[in-house]
Amino acid sequence: MEITKLQAIAIFCILLCSSLPAKANTVMDTLTNKQKVLSFYKLIVGQRRAELIPEFVREDYIQHNPTVKQGRAGITEMINYLKTLPPPPVDAKSPIIRAIQEGDLVVTHLDIEFMGKRMAVIDLFKLKDGLLAEHWDAIQQMPDQTGMTITATNGSNEIDQNASAIKSKGIVDRFYKAIMNKDAAANFIKSDYIEHNPAVIHSGKSLDVYLSDDINREIEIHRTIGEGNFAVVQSEFKRGDKAFALYEIFRIAQNKIAEHWSVEQAIPGGVEPAAMF
Repeated sequence: MEITKLQAIAIFCILLCSSLPAKANTVMDTLTNKQKVLSFYKLIVGQRRAELIPEFVREDYIQHNPTVKQGRAGITEMINYLKTLPPPPVDAKSPIIRAIQEGDLVVTHLDIEFMGKRMAVIDLFKLKDGLLAEHWDAIQQMPDQTGMTITATNGSNEIDQNASAIKSKGIVDRFYKAIMNKDAAANFIKSDYIEHNPAVIHSGKSLDVYLSDDINREIEIHRTIGEGNFAVVQSEFKRGDKAFALYEIFRIAQNKIAEHWSVEQAIPGGVEPAAMF
């Protein structure tokens, strides 16, 4: 099996998840969808227990990462490859920073270091009948952020379950409609909001100005997922002839955007953008 650089990064990322505390429970209907995803990382990817794949993954599992085969066969091939690698250190820190769930959709936000490089990753899983049925992701290399107070992945990660996910998603939806309609969007962002995207930080602009000033950006939103005061947007944007997969996480406070993270990945040449979504 030939492993590309991108696959190797993804493998390393999910391999580290073996250090994540998860409920080792084979009675799947006792777990939430979020717990099922975290247990999948822990038991199958981390501990390489390929025999449990039928308990977690549907036979017709759909993989939107173009470097990985479809179905359980793709997962099995990946686990068999992992078995040839040394296990992570027993004291390795889990790379999973955030996990957000709405119904049958679960988003995980990861921060990994690989061969001296720092990578931000967002995975999106869809479950059906209690099993993983579909997967999307994006991986982005981050600049050196050593010593920085604000990095690409740090910040708030506790979800306020008393907040309305519907309202959180609505605020983000209205923000993006304003951006796409070239309307003023500053009122959707708190004056003290925290930006984690290094490109936006480096620009010195607020998120609304950064997006509005990119006049060549064509945005298409595919999904908005919310839990409490967090909302995740899966979108595609094009700049000229180049297409990108973009995943953004927003934290809402006082009915405005208070914090923002993102991961973007260029869609490989020869891959139809629709296949990534």
